[in-house]
Amino acid sequence: MPDTTATARGATLSAAQLTALRKHVVHTEDGRLATAASARPRTVDDFKTTADDVKRMVDVDLAAFVDQLAKKTPAGEAPPPVPVFIWAHGGLTDKAAGLQTAERQVGWWKKNGVYPIHLVWESGFKTTLEDVVRGKAGKRGFTDLTDLAVEAAARLLGGRKFWDDMKVDSAGACLPSVEGGDAGGAYVLAAALREYMAANAGAIELHIAGHSAGSIYHSHFVPRLFEGDDKVDSVKSVTFLAPAVRVDTFEATLLPLAETGKIENLSIFTMNENQEKRDNTAGVYRKSLLYLVSRSFEAEKDAEILGLEEHLRRSGRTMAYLGDVSERLVLGPVARGRRSSTQATSHGDFDNDEETMMSLARRVVGVPDSGEADHVAVFPSRARDVSEFTPAPRPEPTGARGAAPRKLALCIGIDAYPKDPLSGCVADAEAWAEALGGAGFTVESIHNADATRDAILRAMLDKVSSARDGDIVAIQFSGHGTFVPDLDGDETDAFGPKDEALCPVDFRDGQLIVDDDLGAIWDAIPEGVSVTLFFDSCHSGSVNREITPAEFETRKIPAGATPRMTVLDADEEAAFRQERAASPTDAFRTAAWKRVVDVETDRAAVPRVQRADGREVLISACQPDQVALETNGHGVFTSAALRVFAQTPTLSNSEFVRTVIDILDDTYEQRPLLSAAGDLNARGLLSSVRDGLPAAASATIETNGHRAPAEMRTAAIVAILRATADLLEAGGD
Repeated sequence: MPDTTATARGATLSAAQLTALRKHVVHTEDGRLATAASARPRTVDDFKTTADDVKRMVDVDLAAFVDQLAKKTPAGEAPPPVPVFIWAHGGLTDKAAGLQTAERQVGWWKKNGVYPIHLVWESGFKTTLEDVVRGKAGKRGFTDLTDLAVEAAARLLGGRKFWDDMKVDSAGACLPSVEGGDAGGAYVLAAALREYMAANAGAIELHIAGHSAGSIYHSHFVPRLFEGDDKVDSVKSVTFLAPAVRVDTFEATLLPLAETGKIENLSIFTMNENQEKRDNTAGVYRKSLLYLVSRSFEAEKDAEILGLEEHLRRSGRTMAYLGDVSERLVLGPVARGRRSSTQATSHGDFDNDEETMMSLARRVVGVPDSGEADHVAVFPSRARDVSEFTPAPRPEPTGARGAAPRKLALCIGIDAYPKDPLSGCVADAEAWAEALGGAGFTVESIHNADATRDAILRAMLDKVSSARDGDIVAIQFSGHGTFVPDLDGDETDAFGPKDEALCPVDFRDGQLIVDDDLGAIWDAIPEGVSVTLFFDSCHSGSVNREITPAEFETRKIPAGATPRMTVLDADEEAAFRQERAASPTDAFRTAAWKRVVDVETDRAAVPRVQRADGREVLISACQPDQVALETNGHGVFTSAALRVFAQTPTLSNSEFVRTVIDILDDTYEQRPLLSAAGDLNARGLLSSVRDGLPAAASATIETNGHRAPAEMRTAAIVAILRATADLLEAGGD
């Protein structure tokens, strides 16, 4: 049911209050203004803003406020410029709360001789974050998970998409007309302000401020003020509170304006590093929201965020401008005079903290740090309008060191694809489940219609994050693989900007699992846990390669074999882009997405490489530029791998893969691939990290020309397995 009132601690906004806010609020949805609006809205749903409303706000309402203050100027004196304060709220503020905040602050700003304009933009991020980092993220919820697991779930289960949506909305609000459509709401506001200032020189001065994601919005908005023949000469101040904007975006959009004096004063209020790490998000993530943004919601893990002190310290250019002790950077909680104090101790506190908001107001109205009387009206702080998450105690993960290792397995097989079904994947999963169960694993299986993207990712994350020191986890997947456009800009491979992807049963609706998704899960592997992955599909390798449709047709596909590979058609690729906030069917949003990516200059700065500290072992069915096949009711890789596992389960990871390769030999154009960091390739297959490394096998050739012992053992194993395979194919017992 849609919200019909703006509520804060039981209070609601009346129709009269909503009507009055039309002079001070620019509301956009997906960056766009409404085509029609009621002059007297009765509910939150009724409250909308049109382009005519924005122009009226500047040309009539702001102009009247300026004229009113001018009349109070002593005779013979020129009236000083009237401060116009433009506020953008954060991503956890929905429409109702944004209107409530505007109602509370508008009167206060006007008492201080400031005309406020609040940018209220739709965002479903608060609800999404609640769903992701509280009980809807897995079988056990998140009360017993580590921060790494919370970060992985937040990235995979909706948070990343909504963060991208929010960035697209903010960029879209600042776009000019695209293909003859209407301009974004903030662009219309910038144009109206430029026109007014050109016609009324010296009448107003602009002060810009934003909390959290509001800094992203203003990174796109402020540059629009410096465009066109009527561009403004300068913006008096830009102030960010706990900014969630990326450092590279800030340095591409706003910092050049500050360095050249077009932004006369740019400053940041945020928490110091220790306080950020003592913060709590949603009662389950034991750091501030900005760390979750950096590690979960941005394109690359550990993206540099402007509001995090440790990231600021690494940015030489930004820190050169801000300085350590000037008014430009306030690291709280701190009391540093009337203009640089904050007592905010949590990310969400800044826009409701009296010390922060009073410091901001004094800067806007020009009260010095000392000397003159402080004539700024007291900020009307109270309990937050936006209800915070209720913290819940989170115990440390159970499982003391020394407890017997557990063996946990997840087996996934999908045959029932709607357009291009397979016939051996469920059989693969069942065979792996039987083999692993016989080896002492507790096995969970997901087949066909149950194997959706959401279900697969939740199950994978649950297996990984519930493991404890010494445990052994095996995850098997048999199904289609494909490749999709790289929407993050992190693929720099010579074969083209593509991401590898596994195909859940619902992949044609855009629900693909890309290699970046899987990487987020493997990053959450707890210390001391062994994870081995058996992926029997195309494009299951650790690096990116694209097989074009033309190349696909030339592959050596033996009679009776079926490739486990599919190619997305245009509609399916569009569905994938839509799910990842990059719709190609909406020119406005496409242009907004391009703007977002263009100013995130560090996205592709460093090619992605195998993590040196990776804890997972990936055994893939084929090389990244090969096709995985199925025949005789099973995957070719799975059939060979299970034969080896049944005969010699104590091989090392590298010996296991070499043996499987030797079985396949030249019969199929398919060579399995082992991807493992450090010494994991030498560890025993499906062994606990508590187990020591096997004795180092000699890789040398003996002087008499015979094979070294390790190679002789592998050759003998291969001979036995080939003989067994020949008997089975001949119908022998």
